[in-house]
Amino acid sequence: MSVLWDALNGVGAITIALLILSLGIALFYEMINGFHDTANAVAMIIYTHSMKAKYSVVMSGMMNFLGVITGGIGVAYSIVHLLPVDIMVTSNPNASLAMVYSLLIAAVIWNFGTWYFALPVSSSHSLIGAIIGVSATFGIMNGFDISHSVNWKVVYTVLIGLAVSPILGFGFAYLLMRLSRKYINNPRLFRTPEQEEKRKHPSFWARTGIVATGAGVSFAHGSNDGQKGIGLIMIILIGILPQYYALNMDSHHYKIIQTRDAANNLARFYQDNQDSLAQLVSEKRLISALKTKNTIAECNVNQVGETVSLVASKLDHLHSYSELSIEDRWSVRTAILCSDNFFAQAEKIYLLSDKDKSDYIAAQRKHIVSAIEYAPYWVIIAVALAIGVGTMIGYQRIVLTIGEKIGSKPINYMQGTVSQATAMLTILLANFAHAPVSTTHILSSAVTGSMVAEPDGGVQKNTIKVIVLSWVFTLPVTALLGSVIYMGLNFLMK
Repeated sequence: MSVLWDALNGVGAITIALLILSLGIALFYEMINGFHDTANAVAMIIYTHSMKAKYSVVMSGMMNFLGVITGGIGVAYSIVHLLPVDIMVTSNPNASLAMVYSLLIAAVIWNFGTWYFALPVSSSHSLIGAIIGVSATFGIMNGFDISHSVNWKVVYTVLIGLAVSPILGFGFAYLLMRLSRKYINNPRLFRTPEQEEKRKHPSFWARTGIVATGAGVSFAHGSNDGQKGIGLIMIILIGILPQYYALNMDSHHYKIIQTRDAANNLARFYQDNQDSLAQLVSEKRLISALKTKNTIAECNVNQVGETVSLVASKLDHLHSYSELSIEDRWSVRTAILCSDNFFAQAEKIYLLSDKDKSDYIAAQRKHIVSAIEYAPYWVIIAVALAIGVGTMIGYQRIVLTIGEKIGSKPINYMQGTVSQATAMLTILLANFAHAPVSTTHILSSAVTGSMVAEPDGGVQKNTIKVIVLSWVFTLPVTALLGSVIYMGLNFLMK
């Protein structure tokens, strides 16, 4: 909090007001994330009467909180790197504010609207669509090729994760449900809440499975979706207060030494392997990270040795990043981004031909990016609280959709357990790949898979059609919304 306090004392009242407004909108977005995604985690528990709603949402909020705290920041920076933040900040302060507000407002409008109509739509999808629309429009309006204003390589990686994860959710749930029918000989586990005559709750084992897997989904959701909120707030902080958040100002002296040494090691590696790296560059297998017409910031693929050496020289004999000038803080950040992008590509190439070199690069990259890939604790806690509050306010609308409107008949206890277990495991696996995935997409697909697996099961085609169409249109609609809002705000703020 000391960095935030210094920032608030070092900037004007207008900047503070804009920062508070931006953070307020971002946390409201996370509350709607709770309406949508975390509601999925308690839907089965509430629908099957395994736990009272007021207790289940508190449990879900606590598990989300733990998930956010322990989930790391790998997914968060997958979101941050979708938007070329360096281009945004170094171009025009008003343009950066317009970009931040546009992507926030676009994502909130779509999320709130789909929640109102009880559609389990992905918050991740809406945020990514808004980022694409805003950054592409920024590039076009400033004379850049659209391929330069959006980090398409990261976009493709993220979209692959969003597309593949629901398929895995469907397949795993279908398989588990078939196996459950074959090997579990307990008819009560396959009953629906309506079939439990004179009982307020399901049997002990059914209740245990549903509550345990529901808690697991909440934890997994926090560990993945919570990071998207962290990434969103880091975009705001870096965009509005770059002088305080371009680098991790709380870094201990020894962390700075680690970063400096990693920069020196990568510079030495570049020198030792200059011929082979130059060959890879000439073959276009190693390409520039930023290609922005030389008017804002450019990563020169032929000067990586000098770029990474710049990081080492700037950090030499440094005890705190606050000792750097504002200009040097940003130049170090940009140099780290450019160097890391280059060596990330080299790491993958060497993995196929020389694993020792690949492992060495990976170890050095881990230390050099620690200066720019971080999140203050207050950001993590604020996001966790926002998701928890959202869950407690808006869960009712999604519960009925998950419980009754996907399948041709109400969901039974085993289907609920299988669907939640599948969602939990799929999301946790995605965390290892630093892939932002959709809890909504995965759980809805898992419910569908469990329904199709039943001998007399099936799905309500109209509901599935509406959900699929909302998934398909989320990305283009939020991209268009972000684009239109950005153009309007950019005009007003000129």
